Amino acid sequence: MENKANKITIRLTDEMLKKCEEGMEISGCGIRNDFVERAIEFYTGYLSTQTHTDFLADALVESIAGTVKTSENRIARLLFKIAVEMAKLEQMLAVINEMDEETIQRLHIRCVNDVKKLNGILRMEDAVKFQRGETD
Repeated sequence: MENKANKITIRLTDEMLKKCEEGMEISGCGIRNDFVERAIEFYTGYLSTQTHTDFLADALVESIAGTVKTSENRIARLLFKIAVEMAKLEQMLAVINEMDEETIQRLHIRCVNDVKKLNGILRMEDAVKFQRGETD
């Protein structure tokens, strides 16, 4: 099937006509008609992508939300496993060490303050030094 070319009349300002001539040189179009056709194709393509942007944005948001939810679930499961291991350690330490209530309370306060001060980054070496009396 052959594309039939239609002859139409358009009006352009002198400024637009000058831009058309400059664009023809840059694009290598030999005649104004080719340049206008390319410009129309480009602009309609641009408009088409603008209408699809909303769809793509929604699809990206859904995809990212799904990824975040998956990561959140994975982290929650890992935190649960860590909490179980910590509970087992605490139970073993409670059996081994016969600490009175006042000592446990002081230890709790000390640990809360350490975690706040160190922003949750604790090292075993620092705890050992503290227990030995090497640091305050």
